[in-house]
Amino acid sequence: MLSRRINCVDTSSCGRLFDAVASLIGVRHEVTFEGQAAIELETNADPSVERTYPFLITDNGPAQIDMRPTIEAIVRDLSKSKPASEIAACFHNTLAAAIVEACNRIRSSDGLTCVCLSGGTFQNMFLLERAVSRLRQNGFEVFLHAKVPPNDGSIALGQAVIANAILSSRDRADDQQRLLA
Repeated sequence: MLSRRINCVDTSSCGRLFDAVASLIGVRHEVTFEGQAAIELETNADPSVERTYPFLITDNGPAQIDMRPTIEAIVRDLSKSKPASEIAACFHNTLAAAIVEACNRIRSSDGLTCVCLSGGTFQNMFLLERAVSRLRQNGFEVFLHAKVPPNDGSIALGQAVIANAILSSRDRADDQQRLLA
């Protein structure tokens, strides 16, 4: 299936990564609502575990986080009968480490020190707490959602703000044309 790309959908969604890991470790194979596997994976994660898995970040073109080494390490842990709670925690810790490493690379190249965390993935408190803590330890100023949720609700709000700005600029242009006429 992989070599012929049958039923293989390209995605950059972190949510699909949570779905895959949840299925690999037997937490959830099928979902009936968005985020279900991620929620159950978070619930299973052992907060006492600090270990991370390996990952790669490509430097050619836009940086990309490559989680294939993480998946390989998860499969090795499964073959050693490691508990799902430990694997789930290691996975979350790895995502937090990858976020910090990506931000460190951006800071090195662009000098940016502010990080905004958004998206449905950051409704996961296990991941959010670890990412924020590690980013702050690395000297970043971290911004989080306060009045709107970090998930798709914010996309709709952003679309409404952009639509309002476009309509407002059209109204101003119409007003200017009337004044000139």
